[in-house]
Amino acid sequence: MNKIAYGLFLFAILSAGCATTKAPALQKTVWEDTSLLFRNNGGVAQELSPQEVVDTVTARGSQLVTFRANMEMSVATPQLKGTVRCTGIILYQSPKNLRTVGSKFASTLFDISSDGDRFWLYVPQENKCYTGKSDTFHRVEAIGVNIFPGDMAHLFNYKELLEEKTTTVEIWPAYWLVHVLYMGASEVSLKGNLYVDRVDGEVFRCEVFNPDGSVRLQALFSNPAAINGCKVPQRIDVRWPAYSTTLSMTFSNITVNGVLDPKVFAPAMPTETETINLN
Repeated sequence: MNKIAYGLFLFAILSAGCATTKAPALQKTVWEDTSLLFRNNGGVAQELSPQEVVDTVTARGSQLVTFRANMEMSVATPQLKGTVRCTGIILYQSPKNLRTVGSKFASTLFDISSDGDRFWLYVPQENKCYTGKSDTFHRVEAIGVNIFPGDMAHLFNYKELLEEKTTTVEIWPAYWLVHVLYMGASEVSLKGNLYVDRVDGEVFRCEVFNPDGSVRLQALFSNPAAINGCKVPQRIDVRWPAYSTTLSMTFSNITVNGVLDPKVFAPAMPTETETINLN
């Protein structure tokens, strides 16, 4: 198996005091640290009705039309036996167009794009392009990676999660917890949870559930920055518990709502590239 291809896809910091008998302590991961849920950031908590909370989340999400940024990415999966890091760029256009290019040592590791219906993963080292449906999980056995293309676009847009769904809202001192429910003819199922800061009305945590009630995806949004009329996270941490996969992205040189040529969402690859259909 190609080692560079493995590099497609947080770390525990061991802290020990000098000249002390104290045992080393492991720093909490972002998933274990619940301080965000109980923080006091000095602002005044808003008093909104449940519908106003949902309308605020929907309106904030609708403000983001395009997003472009440089990116530092780290991924950990059981197959990788550790955390792998790379740099690159990420491009997004509402509602579902997404492209991410990852590089290491000036070489492109992968180039993945999705239009919401299909995705394309180009691996230059293999001279192969893997393609399939965006709304399903894929495992690319040849390079040992898991692909979650549809989930990645949802990190920038909650509209589809909220659309035509029933919501209930819990009120906590620091946040609102929005439960997104699907009301079927004979059953009710939980589709997702959104944690919304009561001071600034921004989503800082998201959970999406499978039909059987298990957690499909968890995401944390941190270090928000106000750019061009939008508030966007400068870091997103994601994990897929069922696959023991975690992904962290830190953004810099962010451009919000700039004009993006549709051509930028097509991966650049030679005409002789072998295409492998994963459907």
